[in-house]
Amino acid sequence: MPEIAQNGTSLDIFSSLKHELLDLTIKPGEQILESAVCERFSSSRPPVRAAFQRLADLGLVDILPYKGVYASLLDLDYIHQMIHMRTKVEGQILVDFINSKPDAFVLEELEHNIRKQQIYISQNEVNINEFYDLDSQMHAFWFAACKCSGIWNLIQQQEIHYTRFRMLDFVATQKYEQIVGNHLELLEEIKAGRTESIDLILGKHLNGGLRRMGEKVLKEYGQYFKPPQDQAFWMEYTKQYFS
Repeated sequence: MPEIAQNGTSLDIFSSLKHELLDLTIKPGEQILESAVCERFSSSRPPVRAAFQRLADLGLVDILPYKGVYASLLDLDYIHQMIHMRTKVEGQILVDFINSKPDAFVLEELEHNIRKQQIYISQNEVNINEFYDLDSQMHAFWFAACKCSGIWNLIQQQEIHYTRFRMLDFVATQKYEQIVGNHLELLEEIKAGRTESIDLILGKHLNGGLRRMGEKVLKEYGQYFKPPQDQAFWMEYTKQYFS
């Protein structure tokens, strides 16, 4: 959890609450009391309200007149769409990266990142924020190598619900070995210069959280989600990655 800011500005408040909403310290659907935030940050109401509005603009909170401010529910249909988009875009980036024939120094950077992931998951208690950062750094690496960091940043801006879902996956399943195993599969394809299986491996990896969570999504954690409309379609569509 971020250190509590004293006499917080609107930016302090926004940054701290955003972090806590993304890592599920503040749960989806949970009410965020304006008075409690004012007290916590030793702030007057206007900076707190400005921070709430910025969070609402990102889709992280819902401001309900006469009711209050609530952490937004996860949108499972949107999560499926974001995963689909990312699979297609990142798959092509990875193909371009492999075709660029990265040298040994570039490959060593990737291997170093994955070794750090393996060290993290070998610990008794995994820091999910640090693991998430390493995971994201690895994916960002090939976007940067292909001069497409702007695309990566754009994806991150659109992935609010998916980011929170990934945190839920980490907490609920703790299947870190499976995630790192997917990363190792991708690394092997990169080192071998193979592009044929990238879409399949990446699709399996990015959809893996939904697969791992399975029925837990709507049974054990249903209170965190908006009722999905297209779940049956996406479950059928993503079978191609797990056949």
